[in-house]
Amino acid sequence: MKIGLVNVAGRLATGDGSRLISALLKRDGHRVTSVYLSRTEPLSYARSELALLDGVFRDADIVMMGVFSSYAIRAVQVTDYVHERWPGRLVFWGGPHCVGAPDLGLRHADGICFSEGDEAVPELVARLERGGDWKGTPNFAFLEGGHVVKNTVLPPFRDLDGLPYYDYDLEDQHLLNRDLVPLTMQRLKPRLLGYPNRTATLYYMASRGCPHNCSYCSNCRYHAMWGSSPLRLMSVDRTLDEIEHQIRKFGCIEFVGFSDDDFFQRSPAQFERFAKEYKRRVGLPFGVMVSARTYRRNKMDMLIDAGLSVVEMGVQSGSQRVLDEVFNRPLSISKTKEVVRELGAYESRHGLSLVLDFIIDNPWETREDVHQTVRYLLGVPPRTLLNVFFLTYFPGTPVYDRAVAEGIIKAFSLRAFRPYTRARLRFQRNWEAVLILLIRLLRMAVRRKSTVMDTFLRLCVSRPVRLVMGLLPPTFFAGLARGVQLTQFAALRLKERKHRRKMGRAESARAA
Repeated sequence: MKIGLVNVAGRLATGDGSRLISALLKRDGHRVTSVYLSRTEPLSYARSELALLDGVFRDADIVMMGVFSSYAIRAVQVTDYVHERWPGRLVFWGGPHCVGAPDLGLRHADGICFSEGDEAVPELVARLERGGDWKGTPNFAFLEGGHVVKNTVLPPFRDLDGLPYYDYDLEDQHLLNRDLVPLTMQRLKPRLLGYPNRTATLYYMASRGCPHNCSYCSNCRYHAMWGSSPLRLMSVDRTLDEIEHQIRKFGCIEFVGFSDDDFFQRSPAQFERFAKEYKRRVGLPFGVMVSARTYRRNKMDMLIDAGLSVVEMGVQSGSQRVLDEVFNRPLSISKTKEVVRELGAYESRHGLSLVLDFIIDNPWETREDVHQTVRYLLGVPPRTLLNVFFLTYFPGTPVYDRAVAEGIIKAFSLRAFRPYTRARLRFQRNWEAVLILLIRLLRMAVRRKSTVMDTFLRLCVSRPVRLVMGLLPPTFFAGLARGVQLTQFAALRLKERKHRRKMGRAESARAA
């Protein structure tokens, strides 16, 4: 079959699931034409831009889309255009937005993949090609008589070694941003800069399964479907075979980012083999994510020897009450502090970059909860980088359901559509929330121990200053926070431009 595949996510990074779906379909002999809606802003696409799809999707039998909640409005636009332009042509959605809330997608799409697609998507296409009962495909949901019908849920997919390599062949792949242009390696390479080093990064997931069941994450839907989110590992040889292959294909990769939910879930024996073989076969600096629950020093030492240079860990809040009662993330604050101290020692001895994740502007936290997060941040090692996210209500998650029930947000609809990755204070417009953003900025600017900065920040959290700040209106802190954020964004853009120029010079040198 001829399949049109659309990725609406805006950011064109390695490791996205649509490239795996493309590879699975191509392995079965189907022709896949991919289009990436490749800008972050504005979200909406003009009718004239969507009309450019005619040139690549005119002869497609079906259209498929990978959908994230932040960009769901684009999926709706493309779906409505396809249905209007080619009446009767089927459009199917998959991705995190569909895992969380398949009923929302079925307002527009003809079918929704609400679980893993490794087996389900090829099966759906095979049934369509044969003319069989495609509406009976497992892991898919459809509308029947105005009611959502969810088919059988397949068990967690385990044969990760049997998957094809992610599809970076670029043949029949396009970018849509005002114009529709072929996706070439020259256009792709500048988009490979990854956080935190802003170097050409290959992201790769060598396992599936998250040990947490957080109330704000769509992974909680897998826990609901399966009873847990079990760990499934790709073998070391299969992992490194593909990483080596993709590094050769790109020719510019400087860093490998493992996007496993928790890399440290592996056994010590698996760690030992991975560390030995990665160092021998790949040898590039790499990064992993870890949970304080699974962190072990002996595993860390193995990875450091293999080239580990970045570790990211989710803390999310300095308030135990918020972690337990709001985020359903029962990790003790004392445990995460203990792990952060240990990782800080690796920062100083080995030059490791430690990245900690926090979530702010939560409507269910108090000013004192926010203050506890500030106090937590003051105790982290000086070179630590901070990811600060605003709480996002993804459809299908417990925090979304609670926020709708309490009237904090409106239920998802096109009329009420809002950006899911917001960047302005709404609920915690106070001095403590501003301090979190300020500490993040200062940590980025001063990557070392600074007595002056520490003294200034401790003055900021002192009781007299907090009392005075408590007298000021919320609008003052909203404006102050925005100023801090704009400074941060400007600094990041400047850093990215420098790295892009560096990549350009390196590419020119290789060509010469």
